[in-house]
Amino acid sequence: MNDRSDSAQRPTGPPDPPEPSASAPTALSPSAQALQRFIAGAPGLREPRLSASIPGLPTLPDLKKIAQERRAAGHEVIDQSAGDIDDVGQPLAESFVAWIDEARAHLLDQGHTQFARTTGDAYGFPGKYQQQFPAVTETLARSWGLTGDGFRAVQTISGRTVIDLALRGLIRRAEEAGKSGRFALLLDPLAWSGYKPLAADLDLTLVHAPAVPEHGLASSVEGLRAALDFARAQDLTPIAAVPILPSNPTGVGMARQELALYVEQAANADLPVLIDAFYSPLDPAGHASAVPLGYLERQLAPEALGYLGVIVGETKVTSSQNKTGTVLWMTPAMSAGSASIGDLVVDTALKRLRTTNAYPRPNEALVAYALHTFPGGIHEAMGQRYRALDETRAAMRRACDEHGLPLAIGGSFYGTVALVDERGESLIRDDNGVPLSDPRQICELLINRYGLVGAPAGMFSSAPEANKMVRLTAAVTLADMEKVQAIFARMIDEVRC
Repeated sequence: MNDRSDSAQRPTGPPDPPEPSASAPTALSPSAQALQRFIAGAPGLREPRLSASIPGLPTLPDLKKIAQERRAAGHEVIDQSAGDIDDVGQPLAESFVAWIDEARAHLLDQGHTQFARTTGDAYGFPGKYQQQFPAVTETLARSWGLTGDGFRAVQTISGRTVIDLALRGLIRRAEEAGKSGRFALLLDPLAWSGYKPLAADLDLTLVHAPAVPEHGLASSVEGLRAALDFARAQDLTPIAAVPILPSNPTGVGMARQELALYVEQAANADLPVLIDAFYSPLDPAGHASAVPLGYLERQLAPEALGYLGVIVGETKVTSSQNKTGTVLWMTPAMSAGSASIGDLVVDTALKRLRTTNAYPRPNEALVAYALHTFPGGIHEAMGQRYRALDETRAAMRRACDEHGLPLAIGGSFYGTVALVDERGESLIRDDNGVPLSDPRQICELLINRYGLVGAPAGMFSSAPEANKMVRLTAAVTLADMEKVQAIFARMIDEVRC
């Protein structure tokens, strides 16, 4: 599957980031301290739970449409719905845009004619079926730190497509291993709501791991164990765990030692781990630190490493409509006769691609290659776009620190805030001062009273305490974040009155 003949000649990016050394713990910010207190007082979040859909609740694309329609009608709108990185209002770096042509030239020099410019065609690329671009997937694997040949890869046209393909492969793996019953997927305490329709199409039950106070709303080994026990007690058969690193909707990640232990524990339970790493390029430490595949490749025994896959893409760097989605699965050399999860996942994906024709487009595969070979790295390729995003993330932290609001925010462009007072009571109240607990009513009130089009955390968790939380996006302008801060202040003043 992987074309390695040209790897020595391809344009190279910066070396892998150094492994972080242990350092003294830093003091928690006011918002982080408040989050720890919130979780400690939230028994529903600290328990494993089945995911549940809420009839009538707008989807994330629905919220985006609501924001657009209200703005067109002349209403004040602070759009905190499904974010697009382009909403920060800044372009990619000019030097990166120029680099794309250099990257194309390198590929053409190596004989990859699929990337040649054409004339007289709608998109300027050959209009032929292109199964895969191994030079691109090879580059992605190296960029995330893999050094050996023990992996297989499939690239598709989008993130949702590659998740669907990977889940189909994991179902096949469970069936061929003789597993039966209702299949389930284990997710983070709060996890992207887009997994619900994908799972429903495949008859998968979603199980949220519990939040563990010392880990906040991140994935953890303790949470994985609890979710496994819970799923089995519900007569469910888990087929995989899906940690989202960094998280959507909370932005948090996992320390690399914890992640290694997580994969080992899952492997011991015969449970594949599929890391959703779509937000890793936005992490301040860089994608190869946020999801340290090189470290895991060195740290894990082959028997455990073979349980690990990762899905990656460019949607959070370029735009939500211009991207590819790729699954990389570890296939280390093991004893003869050992079944390879990676082979089952990749072969299932390739078969599905032949059915759906969801192959990557050459121009978008080229951008993926260019991003991961740009000499300055991905953040420099983003240029002012990344800097504007990071400034807005900092503004989000400052706003929640100022008001003492519990906040989880890290390396993606999402964060989740608990809109509660000092007693942990919800600030989201109706005209009679009664706290709302229905996500649909919460959504309507935020829009109609404050002009805030945002996603209630009930979209991401069925825990009762999620109804006190709202997802925020830093993929906006600083002016928008200032308006959000003003809304927080207004909510607090209304409750005090």
